[in-house]
Amino acid sequence: MAIRNSYAVFIDGINRTSKAVMPLKWADFLDERLDECYLSLRGIKRKNFPPLTPVEILLSNVLYWTAGEKGEETRRDPEKRTKRFLIADDNATESPLGTGLYDHELYLIEITKFSERVIVDTVTFTNDIGRNFTGNATPVTPEEN
Repeated sequence: MAIRNSYAVFIDGINRTSKAVMPLKWADFLDERLDECYLSLRGIKRKNFPPLTPVEILLSNVLYWTAGEKGEETRRDPEKRTKRFLIADDNATESPLGTGLYDHELYLIEITKFSERVIVDTVTFTNDIGRNFTGNATPVTPEEN
C-alpha cells in the first residue's frame, strides 16, 4: 500500500508550488484559536508578501494498493481539499546575498481574520432585566441607639 500526498500553492493568484518546501504544516483548531499554516518558499524574486495577501492551498491524497492474485495495482479516487489562508507574517532573507532571490518563511492564518480590516461601530448589549431591582425598592429609615 502506498499513499501519495501532493499540494499546490497559489499566493495572490500566482502558482508558487515549484518554490514550496515540503512538508506543509497546518493546524485545524476546533476552538477559539485561528487555524494556521507554516509555509516555506525558496528562491522567490519577490522581496516580501504584504500582510493579508490571500493564499489558496489545494491538497490531494491518493491511496494505492496491490490486490488480486496477479498483483494488480488498485487506486482509490483522490481526496481533494482546498484551504484558504491570509499571510500574517513573512520572514524573508536574501539567499545568496546579492542575487535578488529570497527565501520566505510564511505564517498563514484563516481567512476570518480578514474581517478585522472592516471598521464598524462598537456593539454593546444591555441587560434590561437588570433594572428591575428599582421597581420594588422600599425606603430605609435609620435608627439611632
